[in-house]
Amino acid sequence: QWFKTLQEVHQEDKLPRTVVFSGRDNVQELARKKYEQTGNVWIEPLDDGSVVPHYSAKGKGGEEGLKLLQNTPGLNLIQLTMPFFYSNFLAFFCPLPNDGRTQWELSGCFGSGDTKIDMMAVTDLGALVVNVMNQAEKYKGQILRVASERISMNEIAKEFSDLFGKDVVYNPLLPKELAALEFPSAPAMAQMCQFLGDSRELQHDLELTAELMKPRKLANFETWLLTHSDSTAFSRVGLDRDAPELTKICVFGALSPQGKSVVKGLLADVRKSYTIRCTTRRDLDTNPDVQELIALDPQRVSFVQADFDDIDSCTNAVQDMDGAFLVADLQESLKTTDLETEERHVKNIIDACEGRVRHLIFSTMESSEAVNTDLPEKELLEFSPKARAAAYARSKSLSVTFVLVPCYSEVFFDMMEVRKDDAGQDKLVMKVPGGQEDAKVMVMSVEELGPCVANIFDSYECFAGHEIGLVTDFVTAHEVKSMLNDVFSEDIAVETESVETKEWVEARDTYMRDLGQLFAGLSHSKAVTSRHSLAKTYQLVPNVRSLRRWVEQNRDNPTFREKLGLR
Repeated sequence: QWFKTLQEVHQEDKLPRTVVFSGRDNVQELARKKYEQTGNVWIEPLDDGSVVPHYSAKGKGGEEGLKLLQNTPGLNLIQLTMPFFYSNFLAFFCPLPNDGRTQWELSGCFGSGDTKIDMMAVTDLGALVVNVMNQAEKYKGQILRVASERISMNEIAKEFSDLFGKDVVYNPLLPKELAALEFPSAPAMAQMCQFLGDSRELQHDLELTAELMKPRKLANFETWLLTHSDSTAFSRVGLDRDAPELTKICVFGALSPQGKSVVKGLLADVRKSYTIRCTTRRDLDTNPDVQELIALDPQRVSFVQADFDDIDSCTNAVQDMDGAFLVADLQESLKTTDLETEERHVKNIIDACEGRVRHLIFSTMESSEAVNTDLPEKELLEFSPKARAAAYARSKSLSVTFVLVPCYSEVFFDMMEVRKDDAGQDKLVMKVPGGQEDAKVMVMSVEELGPCVANIFDSYECFAGHEIGLVTDFVTAHEVKSMLNDVFSEDIAVETESVETKEWVEARDTYMRDLGQLFAGLSHSKAVTSRHSLAKTYQLVPNVRSLRRWVEQNRDNPTFREKLGLR
């Protein structure tokens, strides 16, 4: 009716006019055509038979208007078909927090979180419409499908996380779940999300939109979010609130190399004074490692004995704690328990942390299913239980950072033995499994983990939900040999020797068995190496030590020299 009135007025006054109509897709017609082509219902109609009525009505109206006015001299009609607007994230699609405010969810039925959706800022329409009107002769009678970018909900969630330092995730709903929400437009909203999230050929023209916007640039979601970061919508859901400081940390696996490093790193942090509660399954009175850690600072370090089979014991360990660090030293108990039991222990600890600590840092590993290796499956037992436990942690209402630790630099020195050369002089021989002297291996000194964990706890909301693959070097055994010959040139010569991988692994029943996997398979697996980042490691701890720097700083360390058989 509006277009008919426009036509009548124009015929009466004969004034030249350009009309830019803001339209949408006629989804009902698209759904009908798809049904005719496939025989399948694409989007389930509402009770009245409509499909995305707030889109389809505009779409059908625009189509009828273009037909009506196409032969009316002096009257130019141009339709802009709009995409999903960023401003929706200030309203229905604003991230909402869980009860503990440990995670914020972007809920919708757009399908996979990786589905790309056409979007733009509504504030760009003003300049866009002016430029279209200035080129009315070029675009009259056309439908221009405008958008500034094609972006996924996972990418949207990441932008929220990066800006506000909160754990923001996309929560994919089924259309029927969204339609069942208790507000009148929920069913139509569910249809809209289903339409926008469909991987269809009907896409908006990003190049045309950028051309129409010249000389200005279109806003993308990152810049839009930055300019709207002080919106009351985000304040109401707590995205802009500072996180409470964490000062009381429970360290599970405190007697492992990682656990000891974390205790030392927290004690060394000058930004705050941490109180550290360490847990162990071992006897507290007879274990010298327990007393050694307590002696670092008896006022701030304490130990409790925890039975990881008992959820109440795990709960008591984290009682009144702000945060927790968890390393599952699965190999520690290979002789006394199976890995499925150890996995259950880890899940008990995760359950104990849920609702009690504000943040958990979980040192985990890759899944063996994702790793290409020619080792027998039994040699990869440790990896999958840890990966499954990490997946379990992601399913809980718990703020978690996942840390992937590479091969310890210290392991290279456990691979060495002192021998005599032909002249009777001492030499160091590095035994390398599988003839893999030239395989690049990811390494970092376990000593560097403590400062990394301290920095994560200091800004824990920025790292919530993130996976951080730590690494300081990708080195070969030959490169390590050359480096050691440079650093210890006045003390001893270093050589490498290749041994059978199985023989090498079977000779060791500690965490060292994993090094055989690193050389034989994991060092070549993109599923592993792509998850470890030098850039992220140095961003987290700018003064983290490279392998060479770590060796040089320890050159005169008596304990270090003793490992190498030096005086």
